[in-house]
Amino acid sequence: MRSPPQAPSLAFVLGVCLVVAGVVLGVGAIRFEFAYAGVTTDLADADWVVDYPDLTAADRDRVTAGIAGDRYVTDSLGALPGPGRGPIAVRYAGEYHLFARRTYFDPFTQFGVAALATAASGFAAIVFAFHTRDRRQRRRSYPV
Repeated sequence: MRSPPQAPSLAFVLGVCLVVAGVVLGVGAIRFEFAYAGVTTDLADADWVVDYPDLTAADRDRVTAGIAGDRYVTDSLGALPGPGRGPIAVRYAGEYHLFARRTYFDPFTQFGVAALATAASGFAAIVFAFHTRDRRQRRRSYPV
């Protein structure tokens, strides 16, 4: 005879809510990077090809700083030089300079730490919920 289904415990529901909150907090830790990759002759490596004068003044400053070796990181996709996403080649001083643009999760920001801590707390609450359920039913929560 089957036992009736049990309602999820409060710890399980809290754990799921904490994991979802951790994912939401993680959105604040998303960063966008613009970094110099070198001079190129193969434009197939670039998703976009742009002439230097066609860029805005702020984008031109970022491109020249990138060629000088600076890496530009922002939390806004719209702040990256050039159109769209992906690698970009900028024609500057008669050469094509390739720049990589990537999106990544930065765990060392305030949002990153909060997201990881919240999600870890949620997983711990879910494990606790299963562990206490199994102890009440006198079962092992792990195989022997």
